[in-house]
Amino acid sequence: MSKQELGQFFTPTAVAEFMASLFELASDDIHLLDAGAGEGALTEAFVRSACSRKQRPSRLMVVAYEVDEPVLAALRRTMERCQSLCAARGIEFDNEIRHADFIESALEFVRDDLFGSAKAPFNAALLNPPYRKINSDSQTRRHLREAGIETSNLYTGFLALAARLLCDGGEMVSITPRRFCNGPYFRPFRREFLGSMSLERLHVFDSRSAARRKASVHHAP
Repeated sequence: MSKQELGQFFTPTAVAEFMASLFELASDDIHLLDAGAGEGALTEAFVRSACSRKQRPSRLMVVAYEVDEPVLAALRRTMERCQSLCAARGIEFDNEIRHADFIESALEFVRDDLFGSAKAPFNAALLNPPYRKINSDSQTRRHLREAGIETSNLYTGFLALAARLLCDGGEMVSITPRRFCNGPYFRPFRREFLGSMSLERLHVFDSRSAARRKASVHHAP
């Protein structure tokens, strides 16, 4: 499938670095979720940011989901670079690449969590989720409904599930369209998401379509 069919648009390096810089990284043991990793630009930016700080974590574990098989080789090379970066800074690094649909895979945890038996596995999540409408009778929509998540677009499904996978005090940084902020279609998502997360910072980019065309994003002053 093409990137457009998957709703997938890779993150320019400058944007990835900016997003990674927003984390506080208060924990000494970081468990990072990259849901829809692509070639790993977000993870690499996160690792570079962590390695450059005065107070560096002692351990960094990354779980990266990617459904598009052609990019997996590039993602593995990115993880190898991250391993080298961390080794040079004395940070223990581990990673797991999961060639799987994030929504379908996360559903198993969410089912467990509904019965109080699961522990949220991540304290950081960094996302550039896919942007694509979900048909009301699709398997993806049914999976989200099983988790009690009602939404009409993949990106809000990713955000809602990623929020559930964060432990108390966990941090999430994501680049998304702004349309979830108002209107009736995203009201159930807003209720779900803002019931467990608090918005600490919003950054508005001039144009997401420009990012798709030029592989770069210009942000408002």
